[in-house]
Amino acid sequence: MSRDSNNVLLRQQYTGEPRQAAHAFYQARGLYFGLVPDTTDPAQQLLEAVLVRTLARPHPQIPAPAAAGTFFGLRGVSPDLDTLVLWPHPDHLPQLLGCILPVRTDSGIAGVPGLRARRHPSRTDTLLLARPGHRAHLTLRARPATLQQAEDHILAASLEPLWSARTPQPGERQAWDRLAGTLPPEETALWSRALRRAGLHTTQTPDWSRTAPEPGQLDGPKPQRIAARPVGPAGGPARGIIAVTSSRGQGGLGCTTTALTIAGALARTGATVAFLGADDPNGLHRTLGSATLQPGQWHDLLPDLPGPGALRGMILSPSAPDAPALLADAARRHDTVVLDAGNVYQLRHLAGQADAAVVLTDLDPEVWGRTEILDRRPAWVQMWDWLNTRYLTARARARDPHSQLLGFLDETFETYVWNRLSDDNPDVYDADDPADTAAWWDDFQPDFEDEDDEPLLMPQDIDAEVLDLWRQGFLAFLAREGAARHPDTWDAVAAVWIDHNRNLDLPGGEDDEALTDTVLREAAPAATARWGEQTWQEHHPRWAAADGRTRKDSLAPWRHLIEETIQPADPAATARFLLAHLDAPEDTPIAVAIAHVDNTLADEQHHLADIRDALRAEGIGALTVLPDLPAPAEREDELQALTHPSAQEAAAANHLALVVADLLATRTPS
Repeated sequence: MSRDSNNVLLRQQYTGEPRQAAHAFYQARGLYFGLVPDTTDPAQQLLEAVLVRTLARPHPQIPAPAAAGTFFGLRGVSPDLDTLVLWPHPDHLPQLLGCILPVRTDSGIAGVPGLRARRHPSRTDTLLLARPGHRAHLTLRARPATLQQAEDHILAASLEPLWSARTPQPGERQAWDRLAGTLPPEETALWSRALRRAGLHTTQTPDWSRTAPEPGQLDGPKPQRIAARPVGPAGGPARGIIAVTSSRGQGGLGCTTTALTIAGALARTGATVAFLGADDPNGLHRTLGSATLQPGQWHDLLPDLPGPGALRGMILSPSAPDAPALLADAARRHDTVVLDAGNVYQLRHLAGQADAAVVLTDLDPEVWGRTEILDRRPAWVQMWDWLNTRYLTARARARDPHSQLLGFLDETFETYVWNRLSDDNPDVYDADDPADTAAWWDDFQPDFEDEDDEPLLMPQDIDAEVLDLWRQGFLAFLAREGAARHPDTWDAVAAVWIDHNRNLDLPGGEDDEALTDTVLREAAPAATARWGEQTWQEHHPRWAAADGRTRKDSLAPWRHLIEETIQPADPAATARFLLAHLDAPEDTPIAVAIAHVDNTLADEQHHLADIRDALRAEGIGALTVLPDLPAPAEREDELQALTHPSAQEAAAANHLALVVADLLATRTPS
């Protein structure tokens, strides 16, 4: 039997997956990430851990399937770098879904809180499982009709299924936090590995109802044979030219960082990779920190890369007449060429010669969707919070000279604090530079009117004694210039500013009775209309009588009842926006990568699937969302970090590399 066949059979032994799935993995990945890889994404690891722990410790009213020859009703799994396919036993699907999807019981929420299931965007026999607003996801080989069977199964037990609601239901976020909070990182990794090696336990599942899996239980028969090592994919590495460019030729989207991330991840799989970038000080020059790079010469970017993989770089001048020939030569000498086509000043004109392209674009958040705040706190708590905000805003808008200068110091001290946190520099400005001094003090505009003033909040994670020392140093630095510029108010302001700033985020003070009366008088009509006359009459006197600390601290026990809900925009409208702003090479398979979408909507897997459907109908091969990756030049070990898996960064690199490999593998040969 060939080595390849042995590896496929060994993977099946660990995973329990069908032979064709094990063969497909080995064809595409080889052993560079291990024959049965663990996930490198902490969010993915946590979701997998919570799911298998839920199966091992189900709610008494919703037992997990106990089918012989299965792992809690699963025949097997197909683990990839940061994805996982679940292969259920068809006779136990309703019970399996009823156990892992969220259900409201008399004693709380069972299953995986927040988990939702929908049809997979590209397969009719597969469900996509994800929590709204989270990038981690699983796929389950089951038809959508199975969801109705699972719902019937739960209703027959007189319980309430929650998974039909698109947004999280009351209590789901708290239930998830409690469940996830009981899993320390080392235990999370073991639970996730247990699921990814489900085939080891289909004959006899260990009892994990009270204890977590132990490493020895998950080693399997040949742990050394499944470890990562430089054995290339059976089908060979991805071959061709991949261009990374921006949608409309604009800069600032991170094309160079994305291109290097892809190149590094591909090189780690054993491919020989060429990276071609423009003669641009913000490109390869900056990344390598070298001014000696000469256009047209190859440079070994990762000389210590283990295995047969390699990453070499060359700088091309955008105006060089031989640039197309150099690109073609790079393709002949390497498995994969990654072209940093970037913006209009780089190598964008060469993108049309690529076999596939990753096109970075930005997206108006309103087109993408929105996050809504769901406030489930009691009416009086909401009203107190509302009154606190109105009080702080009214206090910030006081316009007498004394208050104006206090407010200016508050605002500038906030900036000073954040600056000290970033660089520990105690200088407010250069006191020896008259222009710098004047520029700082000239920001004080006593006649400036802004009806949208918001109260300033100091950072909450700084030691109070340290913050007081910074206040003293800040005031001492300003004292001489402040007295000269504000002779009528400085002494009085300086005498009270430290105490004033210390209580800046407190909605009350010793001398606030007049302001409190004004706030209450102006707030009464709106408050009674919103919360009712009874709530207003009962609770506003208590708020008025409380001091500032009580007003603030009384809200803390109710904070967990404020929940965020995901409200994605119409996926068809989002797809139309992306297409309208897409200027990509013609007749080239492309993946659209949305950059800098740093919020929960960016991780909304169900919403992404809907947009992918709409884009696929228009010929767009893939859609992905990029986190804000640090540029290689900003890392301590620079380019070496491209080949070292670590948390979200490695997960993004692996994902991009797989997207590229799929594009190159599925393209139509010219």
